[in-house]
Amino acid sequence: MLALVTCALMLLQILRPLPAAAAVEALPDDYQYAIGFAETKNTNEWSYLQWDGTAYSEMDWKPLEHRWRGNCEFCIIARSGMHPDVNDAVIGWTAPRAGTVTVRGTIDSRDYGDPANHDIDGVRAFVRQRSGSTLTKVWPSDAYQEIRPGFMAQHIFQTTVAAGDQLLFHVNKNGTTYNDSTSWFPRISYGYTPKFALDQAELVMGPDDFEHIGINDALDASVSVVPKNGSFDFYHSSGGRLQKFRGDLRHPAQTPVYHDQASVRFTNLNQFDGTWWIENIYRTPEGHLLAFCHIENANPATSGWWAGGLAYSTDDGEHFQILGKTIAAEVKQQTGANGNIGGMPFVVKDGYFYVYFTEPGVPTVARAPVTEVLDAARRGTVSTWMKLDRNSGFTSPGMNGVGGWVMPAGETNDYGTHGDAAYSTYLGKYLMAGGSAGAGRGVFLAFGDDPTHFETPTWLLNSDAVNKPTLSPYETIVNLDGSDNGEVGREFYVYFGYYFVWPRDEPTTDIAKEFRWLYRQKVTLNAAGFNRSAVSLGTDYTGKHGENGLDYVQRFPAPGMRYFMMNWNDQDLRWHGDEQFALIDSVGMHPGSTYDVARAWQAPRTGTVRVSAGGGIFTAGGSGADGVRITINRSTSSFKSPVVTVWPAWDSPAAIVAPGTTLPFAPVDIPVTKGEWLYFNVNRNGNNGYDTTVWVPQIAYLP
Repeated sequence: MLALVTCALMLLQILRPLPAAAAVEALPDDYQYAIGFAETKNTNEWSYLQWDGTAYSEMDWKPLEHRWRGNCEFCIIARSGMHPDVNDAVIGWTAPRAGTVTVRGTIDSRDYGDPANHDIDGVRAFVRQRSGSTLTKVWPSDAYQEIRPGFMAQHIFQTTVAAGDQLLFHVNKNGTTYNDSTSWFPRISYGYTPKFALDQAELVMGPDDFEHIGINDALDASVSVVPKNGSFDFYHSSGGRLQKFRGDLRHPAQTPVYHDQASVRFTNLNQFDGTWWIENIYRTPEGHLLAFCHIENANPATSGWWAGGLAYSTDDGEHFQILGKTIAAEVKQQTGANGNIGGMPFVVKDGYFYVYFTEPGVPTVARAPVTEVLDAARRGTVSTWMKLDRNSGFTSPGMNGVGGWVMPAGETNDYGTHGDAAYSTYLGKYLMAGGSAGAGRGVFLAFGDDPTHFETPTWLLNSDAVNKPTLSPYETIVNLDGSDNGEVGREFYVYFGYYFVWPRDEPTTDIAKEFRWLYRQKVTLNAAGFNRSAVSLGTDYTGKHGENGLDYVQRFPAPGMRYFMMNWNDQDLRWHGDEQFALIDSVGMHPGSTYDVARAWQAPRTGTVRVSAGGGIFTAGGSGADGVRITINRSTSSFKSPVVTVWPAWDSPAAIVAPGTTLPFAPVDIPVTKGEWLYFNVNRNGNNGYDTTVWVPQIAYLP
């Protein structure tokens, strides 16, 4: 463990090793490959191996290459990633003690070659557990996770280990070794309870399947799933066309039913304007289909260019009658250049449909009584929908009224609503799946206790490579048995499109090959992950703003000054401020030459929390170092709110940690209100030389 701390400090520009054993106790049992990677064997519990199909053997360190190399030319492991050859490249981790561990990570191909080029065929990945001489595969449930060039897949699972057990992270060459470099930063944590487990991402439709069912351009909307006599009908809209096809959940594109111009399948008796997409479908009690539609190219003078509406089928989806518009943005956009409202995920609660869209760029909601919506649909029209107003409830008109946000605004992530929503009977919570075109791109899953309040989303699919030029749009939530109407149990699939190259207007983009991919991933919810009474700002640390209720911020140290976001760097896997040495990783923080840095935690509920830091707070030292000043601050609503100091006492000076020493930290109890933020703040004192500070707060609600 001492070496792990030393490595972490070196990452934060510290030139001398950590001399204080007390600081080691402050570290949680959180093992991150990106931090623990070393040039010596079996350091920080990590090892660097190869598998020849029969046995494991150790690689050799190559100092001139700064990486480990096996006995094959391209069998390589470095801090930045790994590459297989005839032998698998294998990262090993040895359990220092018995217990249950959570294993997290993203397997990410940073090669964006043509995924249909069979000479570049990607890799296969899986995780084994070795207990004595017994080898057991622990992830995925299938034989392996296939990673095509440019693809990525996240894993989350738990396993029980005995002291000395090994977890072995395999990358296999698949067929060829061309362009097989793979980024994989495993993370193993004792005492961390995840919200859900993730099995492998499975390809369910590729370019040939899209061609077979008549999707000639690309995936352009969420795929709607409707059970049909033991199989399933699937609906999709793309650029003025409507497709229907039939199959099972693993292989949807077995039988094409139709792929027509929308005008053939949509009846538009009242001549409503715009181009209509079917995004989600609800089966009515009498077996009819109510389609929630996204609308573009609408009349700017009436609804604006973007809108949402309803269509209705009484002949089992052979035709849909356009009923009318129900939702339009507050500002009537004149063109499609901006203002996309996304949509249209829905849930049902207490006799109301709740439908989600974005305004502007953040999810909001409108609702209408189910009986009124269905009665109007039977008459060939629509009823009145009302948007949520944060101050007065559902009082804002659905058409061009002002909508209130239902989840926190993304500072660096765009939470799009071209996805799906559902209610989990297992969890007693509402779910929303969507895509992000923000940093790292990917797929999110948000949870809410009611349909109008969702917490900051958690990532199902996301890359540490902030500028990864891919996109994962159009999500669908489906129960394992395929039943839909917006209700799932503990386990379900999230289907999502994958664009291997984005943006689509690049002249080199081959839409037919690179945009026609549909994956699904099984999610298993874990109620214990939602009922945690304690968090560690170490094991809960991630590279995504807001995830696990944590954030990473900076501010100018003056009264009334507000915090603002730091930026994730995918080269060194840590948060950077606006100054060179303003840095945060999972273990340490380093202030800038003028700016403070802080870890931020948002209270999920009202109560009193006990803040502790086992082993105290350690600050490095060196020539001319003068230590740091630390405080715990609080703001009542958001980063834009001024803060007050709650530790030491508000009228006391900041605590000073002298260079090269450990400051004991007696637990402190702090009352918090739901939504408040606590900031664990590090200030440079006089100068910021050698100011890396190891401070890993633990926060626990008191009974």
